[in-house]
Amino acid sequence: MASYYYRFSKALIMLCLTCIVLITQAQSQTWSLLQAPKEITLKLIRDPVTLSLASIDYGHIVHDNPFAIFAPSSISDISLLINFSNSLAIPITIAPRGQAHSVHGQAMTNHGVVVNMTELNGFRNGDGIVVVVDDTTIGPYADVGGEQIWIDVLHATLERGLTPLSWTDYLYLSVGGTLSNAGISGQTFRFGPQISNVHQLDVVTGMYGYSLP
Repeated sequence: MASYYYRFSKALIMLCLTCIVLITQAQSQTWSLLQAPKEITLKLIRDPVTLSLASIDYGHIVHDNPFAIFAPSSISDISLLINFSNSLAIPITIAPRGQAHSVHGQAMTNHGVVVNMTELNGFRNGDGIVVVVDDTTIGPYADVGGEQIWIDVLHATLERGLTPLSWTDYLYLSVGGTLSNAGISGQTFRFGPQISNVHQLDVVTGMYGYSLP
């Protein structure tokens, strides 16, 4: 069983992450919806049930009440939200939220905006995981959206006879979430944390997008 795993996993040498969002500076007061562009307000959710669900995470240690939940349909929506925040005298805090398995409030914000990253599952026509096996420059890799979960990455790569080199022991976590914490698992001693197996990151800043090799 061990040799089967190694034979398939060693071929996958790169994972790409999209949509990691930079968090703006903290604020001390609530902002007004009247200040936001229509493109943003139409994607904001403020119903009490949704806000309550976004005020806790897996740890149940920190409880922060967001002002709103943002449901992006593209990376450009996230960029617009960050750009709007940076235009304010007191920027709003923006927290990306995937599967909410953080244990100390990483995916929450008090009076800020929580970005529901799972809304990006329909981005790129649903092709959030693209496995490339015939790249002659760097070898096989997977181009993966930050909103995707590792179990889906595994299934997509297995269809091509590959697996990621390193993943977390629990696979129902988002790619962006685990990489933001390095991604420590049972394979770390052999292949390093997940972040060490990433070839490139696409970063959204609100001003311009760029890639980190």
